[in-house]
Amino acid sequence: MNWFGHNRIFSPRLIIYVFLLLFLVVVGLILFSSPTFIIPPTAPAAPVTIYVIDYGYHSRLVLPDGKGKLMQYAYGDWRYFALDRQNLGNGIAALLYPTQGTIGRRQFNNLAEFQRQLQGERNTLLCFEVAAAKATRLVKLLDRRFRQNLPMWVKNPRNHLTFVPDDRDYIMFHNSNHELVGWLKNLDCRVKGFVALPNFQVKHSDN
Repeated sequence: MNWFGHNRIFSPRLIIYVFLLLFLVVVGLILFSSPTFIIPPTAPAAPVTIYVIDYGYHSRLVLPDGKGKLMQYAYGDWRYFALDRQNLGNGIAALLYPTQGTIGRRQFNNLAEFQRQLQGERNTLLCFEVAAAKATRLVKLLDRRFRQNLPMWVKNPRNHLTFVPDDRDYIMFHNSNHELVGWLKNLDCRVKGFVALPNFQVKHSDN
């Protein structure tokens, strides 16, 4: 008995499928581990500093509101992120099929308060400049989206965000990082790379 005899255990077709699967796994691991580059706008008008917080599994955006305060926004799955029901079943459900999305918000009175919140957390903080008008416009857009379902708000005491259900479903191919990329594009940022995990890096344009 051998692989290619009449009573072979592994057929050539099966061997090809196994190698193909291993190839796809390797490619997937490379894509997932590769950084996603955020390229801020060059010489933005009336620049203001914004922040991207990378928590290793999801990301958040912090914007100045134009009134001296900072607004933090996050997107995720309603049950897993907002209601803090972080079990295996909810995690798998959020990845494999569309579930109820949520948008979270938190206000900081000043930069010092925001910096204190980051202390003791495992995160990577990125900062760069965008046009003030673009940042203010995005704050208004996100606040309008947040207020659409405001009567259903919940406060998560663990991450200190206030959440409301969002009209956009959450799924593996539209998670917090994909949503963040959309927000960044509204700020005239370019994003290059495979977006899955929040492996973001800032790369300034050479132009």
